[in-house]
Amino acid sequence: MKAQRRTQEQRSDAMRERIIQAVLTCLEKDGFAGTTVSRIIEVAGVSRGAPLHHFHSKAAMIAAAAEQLIRQQYIQLGKAIAKLHGSEDRLEELIFGAWKNVFDQPEYIPLMQLLTASQHDQELAAILQRVWTSSYFIVGNAADHYLEATKEDTDVRSMMMLTQWLLRGMAQDLHIVADKALFDRYLKLWCDTLALHLRARAGVTTPPPYPPRWDLPLTDV
Repeated sequence: MKAQRRTQEQRSDAMRERIIQAVLTCLEKDGFAGTTVSRIIEVAGVSRGAPLHHFHSKAAMIAAAAEQLIRQQYIQLGKAIAKLHGSEDRLEELIFGAWKNVFDQPEYIPLMQLLTASQHDQELAAILQRVWTSSYFIVGNAADHYLEATKEDTDVRSMMMLTQWLLRGMAQDLHIVADKALFDRYLKLWCDTLALHLRARAGVTTPPPYPPRWDLPLTDV
């Protein structure tokens, strides 16, 4: 049976994806400064005109790669939260799940490169704000569903925000810490500390509401 030829739209989508993957590879291996158009072309194995045919500038390529990373983070967080329903210790499972599924992953390296670069790029900073927005609400909604405060002056979402900042700081040090078990030890210490302020809600037998879309602005979620 003769193979069906791909349409022009399918070929265009495949080329865009190839270029985006090349950008992500460059960010991971060469850093933001080393992610030049020439390097992207080399890694993608395409002609010099191909990137600018699909993206009007290097900034557009970076933006597309950033959005792909956000989608990936959204999906991975969703998978981590999906596992909470059958967990005995939902507080610990939520924190370790976020760490192992998102922050302790090779895909988080290019995201850190972009976060650093966004300090001097307002357009990139606006795109990456979606990372904060989506992760804050996904983890916050799950925490509100499964956990409650043990004291009146404790806010569940604030504790989860602190947790995400902790995880991001830990991720920054992944490449310089030889003993990876150190991270698990300190995560367990943080879980024990949080357990003084948070506890599992009794009688919760349903999963959390479907998380907000990754691409919605803060005012819409």
